[in-house]
Amino acid sequence: MENSVFIGLGSNQGEMIKNCNQAIEEILKLDGCSLIAKSSWYYTQPWGKEDQDWFVNGVIQIRTHLNPHELLLKLKEIESQLGRKYISRWGPRSIDADILFYGHLRFKSSDLEIPHPRIHQRKFVLIPMAEIAPHFIHPVFHKTIVELLNNVSDSKKVIRVIKGIYIR
Repeated sequence: MENSVFIGLGSNQGEMIKNCNQAIEEILKLDGCSLIAKSSWYYTQPWGKEDQDWFVNGVIQIRTHLNPHELLLKLKEIESQLGRKYISRWGPRSIDADILFYGHLRFKSSDLEIPHPRIHQRKFVLIPMAEIAPHFIHPVFHKTIVELLNNVSDSKKVIRVIKGIYIR
């Protein structure tokens, strides 16, 4: 069965946009994965651990036959392949790929929670998500992405990258 999945991508080390684009290329090499939509890239202030470089973030929507755990394992392999080192929670990284939504599934295990538990708190996820799926309804809060964005208390800056140029 094919499932629609939203994946958040981010990087704040090295060539950040290149890292994120490489992650997309690798995701699309996975058996049965195809791209439905891709947001713009956004230059974003760090969230959670603030004493680090800004990030580039974006969201993609894919179709996949992989189940949530299979996809999670493949994303972790891609992160590792692209140089991700797990140093500290919310710390610097060459690439981060998170499953945000897997259809309208609600799921929780020791290593995976769907939908991602902090989407509603993060402009760096909500803004690119609103660009490609503004009317998607969060399966827990029963609000659209736009409604969540309009009510988010996150004050971090999120700036659209225009042709690879960052303007702060």
